[in-house]
Order: sequence, then structure tokens, then C-alpha cells
Amino acid sequence: MIGFTVLGGYLGAGKTTLVNRILRSNEGLNPRPKRIALLINDFGDINIDAQLIESRSDKQINLANGCVCCTLTDGFSDALETLMALDPQPEHIVVEASGVADVNNLSQYGNGLTLELAGIVVVVDAESVQEKAVDKYVGRTIRRQLKAADLILLNKVDLLADGEEQNLNSWLADLTNAAAVISCVNCDVPLSVILDVDSRAASADIDMQGHEHYGCWSYSFDAPVSRAALTRFTSGIGTEVLRCKGLFKNEIGGSFELQIVGKRCDVKQTESRSVDLCQVVAIGLEGILDPAKLDALAHKCFKRSV
Repeated sequence: MIGFTVLGGYLGAGKTTLVNRILRSNEGLNPRPKRIALLINDFGDINIDAQLIESRSDKQINLANGCVCCTLTDGFSDALETLMALDPQPEHIVVEASGVADVNNLSQYGNGLTLELAGIVVVVDAESVQEKAVDKYVGRTIRRQLKAADLILLNKVDLLADGEEQNLNSWLADLTNAAAVISCVNCDVPLSVILDVDSRAASADIDMQGHEHYGCWSYSFDAPVSRAALTRFTSGIGTEVLRCKGLFKNEIGGSFELQIVGKRCDVKQTESRSVDLCQVVAIGLEGILDPAKLDALAHKCFKRSV
């Protein structure tokens, strides 16, 4: 399955900054860059180093790090078909939605036979979002985007006065039913928080370099698990986990795949795919993510799976 992420946010929130950061962060991934395809509205503001560009046309840019950028000038469906026809296919597709787009509707494309929704990420201008959310022209659109978000990037927090960030977080929690919120400046967050985290247990595989305020937890074991055990685990995992992915063998020879993005949690069962080792990895803010707590929870849920 190909991961599918929708990036939303009103004009000026920082979506283009985030797209540029995704392109730069992908270059240094270990052991290799992901094949990321970006569907964007305009190449004009995308800052791509000239030495990275292998080829380009009016509608597509191919990069040496495996990324491809494709414009939406011919419509979303046509651009998506173009990306799906690539050989090799992308490992992940990121859509930069327009400032007034309905991100929830766009996310439905991630529920197809070959695409899997990896999350709706909405970028917020911390300095102006509350004012714009009640604007008679754009307020309804902004509130709709925020309520659809799995993960909110509260950008430009450096422009806030003392105490404003805490009040803004409380306001967002009330509006969105406690969606996960990450405070940032210039959308400086690890790529693995925005995209699909790696299910391999080694934390070195997660791109945490240069992001000291994020922590990673991983756990692996070889016993099969039940859906009831997974439910106990996800119920106890808490909002301190921003993103989590796991692959578990079940008791009938197939597997479960767990995906948590903010407040959204999905468990899928696949009878045709078997695994030898159960692995789960989670990302959260350092000092809030508690590895010891997660170790205890995983041991309690999975060592006596019934």
C-alpha cells in the first residue's frame, strides 16, 4: 500500500515551508530516501536545490533523491493517475491542499485499493488563527479544516506573547475534540511525524537527528497477539503519542497493522501477510513521551495476549 498524506492550512500558515522541509529532510533519511511524490499547486515557491533536479517540465519535477513533484494544473484525479503510473511507484504521496480546500474530502482518496490514508496534517498560523476562525468569509473553512485534522502543526509560535500558546492550545482542544497539536517554528518537525513512521523496532531508523525535543520508543516480541490485546494497548497509549505504527502476527497466521496519527487510530487485519516478529514504534515530545510507561503497557497487553 502507498501512504497518502493531506497537508491543509489556510493561506500563509506555512504549508509551502513544510513542503520544502519534507524535500530537504528526505535527502538524509537512513538507509535511503523514501520515494515521495508531492502534488502541489505551484512550483513557484518550492525551493529545490538545482543539483537535486534530474529533469523538469511545466507539470513535473524529478529529483535525484527519489522525490517527484507534480502540479495540480490538470485536476487532482489526473495528477494522481500520473503519479500512480510511475515506475517504480511512489512509496508515499503528499498532497498540498489549497488554502480553502476541504481536506476531509481529499483524504477519501486514501481509502482506495492501493492507497492508505496516513493522516491529515493541518498547518496553523499561531498568530492569526483565532481571529480568522471567526471571520465571516473564511472562518467556516478554517474551522472545518481544524476539525478534520489528525495532527495540527501550530506554526510561528515564536510570534506569540507569554501565555498565548497555552490559551491557544486550550482553544484548539475544545474546537477539535483534543486533536494532537505540535508547536513549531518554520514547520521544523521530523519527517517521520508528518509521514508514515517506520515499523522496524530500531529507533535509529527514525529521523530524529537534529530534533532533540522529540523522543522515540520501540518494542518487539515474537508471540502472536489478539485484537483484544491490541485494543487494550491502543486504549492505554495516551495522547502523548503523536504517531505510532506496529505490525503484529495474529493467532491464525495473518497479521495486524496498527496506525495511530494524533487522535486517529486504525487496526487492519490481513490474512495473507504473515510476520515472524511483532514490532511497534512510537514518536512523541521528549519529556512527555514516557518509554517506561509504554514498556509496561506493552508487556501487560502482549505478554498475556488473549
